[in-house]
Amino acid sequence: MKKNILFSLLGLGLLILAPSCRDTLDTHPTDFFDEETVWSSYSTANAFINATYASVLNGLWAGSGTAVTWEARTPNTVEADQVTRPSDRWALEIFNRSQDLGANQASRLRRCNLIIEKATASENLSAEEKTVVVAEGKFLRAMVFFYQARTMGRFLPIKQVFSQEDTTVVKDLHMTSSVKESYDIVIADFEDAIAGLPKTSSTGRANKYAAEVLLSSACLQAYAYTGDQAYLNKCITAAKDVVENKQLTTNYAGMFNETDQYNPEILLGYYRLAQNSQMSSFYETQLTAPNITPSQQENSKCPVMWTNKDGQTFCAWGVYWPTQDLVDQYLVIDDKTKEALPWWETSQWKENVDELDPSTVTEPGQVDQYNQLNGNPRRIPSPNDLSNVNENTPTFTRYSVLKADRTDERNISELMYQNRDARFHGSIIADGDVFVGEPFHTNLDGNAGIGVRDKEDGAWYNTATGYYWRKNTIENPQNTYYGSVKIDMHYVIARVGEAYMNLAEAYLLQNNVTEAVKALNATRVTHGKLPESKASTLEEAWEDYMRERNCEMTNEHADMYFTYLRWGKYGGYSNHGRNPGDIIYDLDRATYKMSINRARDAILVGQVTITGAAKRQFTTKRYLFPIHQGFLDTREAYGLDHQQNEGW
Repeated sequence: MKKNILFSLLGLGLLILAPSCRDTLDTHPTDFFDEETVWSSYSTANAFINATYASVLNGLWAGSGTAVTWEARTPNTVEADQVTRPSDRWALEIFNRSQDLGANQASRLRRCNLIIEKATASENLSAEEKTVVVAEGKFLRAMVFFYQARTMGRFLPIKQVFSQEDTTVVKDLHMTSSVKESYDIVIADFEDAIAGLPKTSSTGRANKYAAEVLLSSACLQAYAYTGDQAYLNKCITAAKDVVENKQLTTNYAGMFNETDQYNPEILLGYYRLAQNSQMSSFYETQLTAPNITPSQQENSKCPVMWTNKDGQTFCAWGVYWPTQDLVDQYLVIDDKTKEALPWWETSQWKENVDELDPSTVTEPGQVDQYNQLNGNPRRIPSPNDLSNVNENTPTFTRYSVLKADRTDERNISELMYQNRDARFHGSIIADGDVFVGEPFHTNLDGNAGIGVRDKEDGAWYNTATGYYWRKNTIENPQNTYYGSVKIDMHYVIARVGEAYMNLAEAYLLQNNVTEAVKALNATRVTHGKLPESKASTLEEAWEDYMRERNCEMTNEHADMYFTYLRWGKYGGYSNHGRNPGDIIYDLDRATYKMSINRARDAILVGQVTITGAAKRQFTTKRYLFPIHQGFLDTREAYGLDHQQNEGW
């Protein structure tokens, strides 16, 4: 009975016991060796530590879906799949108290606490080894607590190893009473880890600088929910140490695919090798690429066909698509002034393109239309583009055509996409790009366009927005882009660029425009290959910083979703002038797609309306996710604290 109580109170229902079915509460640190053997040397302890890294990082901070599904909760991505998923589920208000979004982490925490306890008591580890191992245990525990804090705000702070007989102690263990208490625990563990971690580490293991990046992120999140200025000072101290000792790479794109997976800017990553990984193992590969056959391209009268190695180049199941909202964040260098500007403000655009009133587009096919071989119409706009729209934002935001008397020979796609922020083509596949050796044409009759398959509005395993993801995919898979293809895959968890972003944000919150702009310019120039920002006011600096963070951190370990939550908590310049804690504008509106006509001399930017994508909602209760109600009900049954988050 005592064991059952312990299981219930700690939420240990998810604990995975040894396959030998020992009657233990995970008191053995491995399936094969007893504790004495495991902790008899640093080399044997290392096996358990490595397994704990895999347990903590994979699923919480890295692994399938930890980038792209979180990005789909932001304006940067839509989940659009007209075959198996009826709604843009990540962005709509779908969460409820029955979902476990992080409450039950006892198994992972037990592993972390075992590392700390056993290393501290070990007579076989040297003093230096003890220091590092204990620091790694605290780092990993901080990662679990940080995940819980930023999702739910409050958690059960399990900081010791329990035996089956420890029910009295467990019943005295209370959930954190506030977001501040939660983050103070997170930050204390990170600070202890930093004090003991080495400056360098093997691939996939923590070091001082990785911990400082994560500490700076935790401090920003803590400040957003508490307003305590002390967290900003901690953030700046940690982030400055990183940027003063580590360098940005000049190969931004390579950090996120197999071409430069061990780039020195990466301070902590989670790595999977081809021996035990394939494309279908990861949403980031399998659910971002198209599934388009030669016959579909023929039926759509595509002027340029893919080479179709082995019959079909791409056989994936894409449902996640970058939006025009994200694309608009990437600036273009003006041909004449060499300034970095939004693409529609450059001289090359203004001199060669006429802007028409988008509100005059009211009929299907008004911009362009044709019929496929089977007679199915393909139109800009489609009938769906004119229905199911979000009436709080414009149906179309841009309707542009090439001037009849233009002198520039570039088509409208080239005028939009050339000379962009260097991160653009490393993160997104746009019309005219090449991916896995194939040209991607996303205009109306293009081989990878919205209507190339059976559905006029796309989202049948092909784009619904006019774009595909390149960041966090594989650049050169063997042979073809199939789910069964073996791949090396990794996820970036902490890197130098993030430290610069955190530093810039902390300085903005202290109204230090000069230092904030200096920090954001580091990534803007080195990664973006853009001229420096000249922002001189707080409002200008916030505008450039928010743009920079989207370009730098998109589709990366849920960063942008939780960043938008912070910005909503700050209010003002970071949330369209709204009050702190108000509804977050960018999470409560329609997102947009790009439609390019067949001749590439006209474009229409309009809402993504299919699968309910235009009806995105955000309510203030989503600043924190619900705590799993079953977890709280069990605590209530034993007379323990069980308060649910506000609104849930």
